[in-house]
Amino acid sequence: MKIVEKALWTVSSEVVYIDDLSKLDPDDIVVVVNAKAHLQVLLKNRHQKVICWYQGIMPEELKVNYTKKDKWFKIILWTIFEYLSLRTVSFALFVSDRMKEHYTKKYKVSLDKKSYIMPCFNQELIKEAFFVPDKYKKATFVYAGTMSKWQCIDEMLSFFKKVESVLPEAELTIYTPEKDIAKEYIKKYDLSNVIIDYLPYQQLSKEIRKFKYGFLIRKDIEMNRVATPTKMNTYLANGIIPIYSDCVYAFRENLTELDYQLKLSQNDEQNVNNLLNLERMDINTEGFFININDNIFNSFYSSDYHIKNLVDKFKEELYK
Repeated sequence: MKIVEKALWTVSSEVVYIDDLSKLDPDDIVVVVNAKAHLQVLLKNRHQKVICWYQGIMPEELKVNYTKKDKWFKIILWTIFEYLSLRTVSFALFVSDRMKEHYTKKYKVSLDKKSYIMPCFNQELIKEAFFVPDKYKKATFVYAGTMSKWQCIDEMLSFFKKVESVLPEAELTIYTPEKDIAKEYIKKYDLSNVIIDYLPYQQLSKEIRKFKYGFLIRKDIEMNRVATPTKMNTYLANGIIPIYSDCVYAFRENLTELDYQLKLSQNDEQNVNNLLNLERMDINTEGFFININDNIFNSFYSSDYHIKNLVDKFKEELYK
């Protein structure tokens, strides 16, 4: 939202945050972060110009994660929200090309001129994180997040179990607020070299710099294909080699030039072999930093890059 705000300050005279629709003037351009909020604005003024940031595909997410009795009612309701929002939006922000493709195909809308793609990210590149002593000499792994099933904890620990069998010195650290659940998982897989801890975000962002590898595993479903999990940005910003699922289309398309990475396939034996190949490499620390900076943080994860592009887009479509 700060990126959107900075772009709007460049092309408008004032940007303010409000929490009451009665404060809106008919000539205001309004930024909202989902289709429901968009329609709430239109109920007050059906001609209001609205920029909508579509952060997810809600009906598909509800199918996977929502379990209450009113599940199908909510799915239908959000489908209506999205249908109406996409047909009336003044400018659309999507987190990936795949998300835009999903929406345009599902709802039969054309949004080429009045849309922009920007991934979710929350950190700039941290150079010193690449030069932590002995960082790339040990097989250290990290996972930070909840123990929710959609995070593919079973798949991660099953893979690490195989890694332990060929790299007995490998260590996995799990940072999670759900420490008791994590301990049960460790018992289930009979893992020995696992540390379970929890740190507040600000402390965590510094602590994870010491790790070599980071896990980001997702199931191959549409909810994940369209997403851009911020965890990838956190890993790369801290010089961590990502171990991730190839089903996330934005990563498949934008991380092709990344020198060190492990894209997981369905073949566990091949995945372990690919990891062993990485372990045999002598990581060029300076080269890895330059590689990530030049190919990823100068565009895909660059605030300045997206602000400049949004300014151009806003001038063309909203401030004519």
